[in-house]
Amino acid sequence: MLNLLSTDSRGIDRREFLRIGSLAAGGVTLADVCRQRALGQEARNDTAVIQVFLCGGPSQHDTFDPKPLAPAECRPFDSIETRMPGVRVTEFFPRLAAIFDEFSVVRGVHHEDGSHNHAVHWLQTGRYPNNLVYGQNQYPASGAMIARYRGANTRGMPPNVAIPNGFYYSTASYLGARYDPMEIPDPNQPDFAVPNLNLIDGITSNRLDDRLQMLRGLDRIRRDIDTHGQFAAMDGFQAAAYDMLSGPAVRRAFDINAEDPRLRDRYGRTRVGQGCLLARRLVEAGVTFVNVKDYEFFEWDLHGTVGGPGIVGTKTKGPHLDMALSSLILDLRERGLINRVLVQVFGEFGRTPNVNTTAGRDHWGNVFTALFAGGGLRHGQVIGSSDAKGALPLDRPLGPTDLLATMYRFLGMSTDLSPIDYAGRPMPLLPNGEPIREMFG
Repeated sequence: MLNLLSTDSRGIDRREFLRIGSLAAGGVTLADVCRQRALGQEARNDTAVIQVFLCGGPSQHDTFDPKPLAPAECRPFDSIETRMPGVRVTEFFPRLAAIFDEFSVVRGVHHEDGSHNHAVHWLQTGRYPNNLVYGQNQYPASGAMIARYRGANTRGMPPNVAIPNGFYYSTASYLGARYDPMEIPDPNQPDFAVPNLNLIDGITSNRLDDRLQMLRGLDRIRRDIDTHGQFAAMDGFQAAAYDMLSGPAVRRAFDINAEDPRLRDRYGRTRVGQGCLLARRLVEAGVTFVNVKDYEFFEWDLHGTVGGPGIVGTKTKGPHLDMALSSLILDLRERGLINRVLVQVFGEFGRTPNVNTTAGRDHWGNVFTALFAGGGLRHGQVIGSSDAKGALPLDRPLGPTDLLATMYRFLGMSTDLSPIDYAGRPMPLLPNGEPIREMFG
């Protein structure tokens, strides 16, 4: 048996043992992450979701629901025609306008709450929080649910990834921290690197093999008294954790520098651009859910002097999003991934119809817009509408749970799946909501 306290070229001391065995905050081991592949996975397929979350809540008027006939105080920017006759988008989205047949725009989403925290929690989980504690999920985020019930599409890959550096209200709550997203730094940084993918300094593959042999020796004693096969199952979890640490597949997937620089330029050398490109690499490699956070320079929270630069900020954020999304959609098609990857784009709410006195727009949950692409769904359509000023839904109003129900149906996940909450009650994935029928043929 190996000496736990040895520090020679073959042994591993206690501190190194703990460092390798617990790679995440809170003491969650890599083997814990891998256990999710064996829990609740009744139907497996290779579908995946890329969610681009527009932090702060973009204006429906200044993105995908312009009002060219509204009063001047509602429309500070021009609109342009799209590939779909009679449908217009704001002037900052010419690339998306040219491929409008590749996606669907949902213009009647609403929930009537103007709080960032409550609305983000709602859009991330499908449930409105009561007595919300800032930054803490009362219910599991959809990415955690997907990790719990679907796991990764490829062994050795994480099932749930957040770019960059996680996102508030995206954690697993009562499902357990092992279903939290793997948090990735900003891929647009010149020194971009993903922690924990390389073996810890001084730990070679041989020494990692030693650790596995040591664990097997310790477990052999306990296995003799195991009557439920639990320790036998742990061997599989440990093997999967070993694959993540020692295998090249994950490192290759995260190596965005392997992409052609011209493709990187096409996506845009921005956080959202490189985040979308990295998301494509990850779903192609077997990640099931990637949450890309669009928050660069400032959020879409364009109040004016109260927060951000006001509506003028759309001149920066709009072109960045246009490059990133159009490139992502075309890249998925060129690589034959468009039917198995669903792209969903939304923020937590919209903005007020009128521009305020500080040349911005304020929070407005009464109506906002979402975008869906790929997934083999029916696209090239506008679903629902808002009124003449973009203030309220005019027809086909939809809520946060309808957006998430659409995603779950695409993934083949029943919303009746009911994990147990902290109080021991079964809690369905969604309390209500229906998939958006117009996109399913």
